[in-house]
Amino acid sequence: MLIGFKIKNFRSFKDLQYFSMLAGKVRNNENHIIEINNHKILKFSGIFGANGSGKSNLILAMSLIQTLINKGISALIDNQYYRGIDCNPKNDSYFEYELALNGKLYSYGFEINIFNKEIVSEWLIDMTKKKEKKIFERDLKKASYFSDIKDKKHLNFNNCLEEMKKNNQELFLSEMIRRLVMAENNDVFFADIYNVFKFIMYDTIIIRPSTHKLFDIDYIKNKEKILKILKALDIDIVDYNIETSDIKNIKLKLSDNDYTNLLHEIDVLSTQYKNIRCTLRIENDLYTIKKQDNNIYDVCTLKFIHKDNSNTFGAFEESDGTIRVLELIDILLTNDKLFLIDELDSSLHPLLVFGLLKIFLKSKTNNQLIITTHEIRTLDFDLVRRDEIWFAEKNDKGESKIFSLEEFKDVARFDRKIDKAYLEGRFGAIAKIDSSYEN
Repeated sequence: MLIGFKIKNFRSFKDLQYFSMLAGKVRNNENHIIEINNHKILKFSGIFGANGSGKSNLILAMSLIQTLINKGISALIDNQYYRGIDCNPKNDSYFEYELALNGKLYSYGFEINIFNKEIVSEWLIDMTKKKEKKIFERDLKKASYFSDIKDKKHLNFNNCLEEMKKNNQELFLSEMIRRLVMAENNDVFFADIYNVFKFIMYDTIIIRPSTHKLFDIDYIKNKEKILKILKALDIDIVDYNIETSDIKNIKLKLSDNDYTNLLHEIDVLSTQYKNIRCTLRIENDLYTIKKQDNNIYDVCTLKFIHKDNSNTFGAFEESDGTIRVLELIDILLTNDKLFLIDELDSSLHPLLVFGLLKIFLKSKTNNQLIITTHEIRTLDFDLVRRDEIWFAEKNDKGESKIFSLEEFKDVARFDRKIDKAYLEGRFGAIAKIDSSYEN
């Protein structure tokens, strides 16, 4: 689970910002808390703020980390550093996860120089006990490394550290995993590295309105549960069928580069999880994909049946809101994953947003959900806790700050209408509209 995330010098974030999933002293909705190693961790956080305030940049930062682990520093897009007033392109950028995984606590992060496209430092620290254990730490400027692990039997770990001490283009975490996968090495010695890599790359699901994502949703296996959820959300679908399709139909809808990346992602997932069937949304079509032997792909499409209607309808014939729900439904099906959803309210009715969150927060899964949204109906203490509400605000210099509603304990009383107080500007993080403007 995610405990916290730190970010510095990325897009609109100039100074170090800390986003926390640790519970405060709030006493309502205690079922929203999961306790791990004496840490009370929240299942949910909602980030509010005006358009352009930096909400999405927090999610983009975590997406960037996945890209860098997968493809290396060369995949960086130019000029992603802070470019507001008083910017310095040559400043280093900072990214750090604090995680609770399999009964242990970790810090994993790195510094990069986006302008020079170089890795500056990288570390993975076991913070479970009072005395921290550095699993590895690299300083690329000094071409040095350190590890508290002194096991001479695992020369591949030590050799990799030695060989990577001057490599400022690849992350050690991804290179070590690459070598372990090639060697089919499942030694428990490497459990810490596997755990952190798996959480960041496969158990962190990022969903943005402008992207098409491969989802680990098996609509065949989970059909009964999915239909119950759709009914609870008043979605007019009573059944659905699976029809055979072809991987060529997907290829026609993607660029050559996107298609190649899709097949690579399916291959990686199939290696990590045997018999996995994934779902892909493209242009309001939903495809299920499962890789068979000999590089053959079992591809199907979903056809939906509505109440009092015997006809079947393709996903492209459903509303954007219905497809959006089908895209998000995995938050209620899976377990032990982190979902980051940018603009949850995109294409969804306010009551549907409220209902979806209510069902999620009542669920007994250990999933975490972080959303950005403008839907103020979710600012309701009957639904969420005060420490689950965050704001993003950009100042006149173009710098984004993030802060929790916990900082406004006196204003944000439980007897107050929080949505009204927010729109009145009591917490900041709202658009400053000039209503005197005349055309």
